Amino acid sequence: MAYEYVSEKEARPYRNECSRMLTELRDYLNEEYDINTQFFLVGSGSYARKLVMRNGNAPFDLDYNLMVIRMPEEYWHDPRRLKNRVRDSLNLILRRSRSHVVRGGQFSDGKDSTSVITALMYTPGILSQVAFSFDLAILARDGDGIYYRLLHDKGSNNYHWGEAPSVHRVRQKADAIKAERLWSEVRERYKDKKNMYLERQDKSHPSYVVYVETINEVYRKYFS
Repeated sequence: MAYEYVSEKEARPYRNECSRMLTELRDYLNEEYDINTQFFLVGSGSYARKLVMRNGNAPFDLDYNLMVIRMPEEYWHDPRRLKNRVRDSLNLILRRSRSHVVRGGQFSDGKDSTSVITALMYTPGILSQVAFSFDLAILARDGDGIYYRLLHDKGSNNYHWGEAPSVHRVRQKADAIKAERLWSEVRERYKDKKNMYLERQDKSHPSYVVYVETINEVYRKYFS
């Protein structure tokens, strides 16, 4: 088995459905809890659409970040409460969406993973077979511009903020690479790195980490 790119034609309806649901989530969090957020595909939107991959015939997934812009002070000091609030709100929307999701599949409730909330879409009539999934990470930025990701240490059952790569800086580098028509090299190197980690059975490098590594390597090669 090896990673290959998913065509835009296949990915588009799933991406559109995720965008619809996450827009609803953003509005719901703001209206009900005064939690102001924005979401985006990992890889700064349009770029990520060209980096969707699957392992052989396995289902593919999409990775999103939910960036907290503003929220009541209580949530800053209680990340467990924040993640539960976001997950419960997302589950409400996933349940509302079950009658009209793409290709008839049904989403499960979101699962609390270490660094994301994972929503699985099951194949119609086969609730044990995953057809698609998406991951939602919760991020925030402090006054110094440093980004943090909400993490759940399952061993200690502790929720905390862990420093994350600068989203803004990665996007700037990606823009520079794109402007020089070097995106094909990003795609080639990203695919090679995904398959390298797959061969090593290394599960500590999710797609976003691989993306950041790839952007930094290509940027250093041409701009440093």
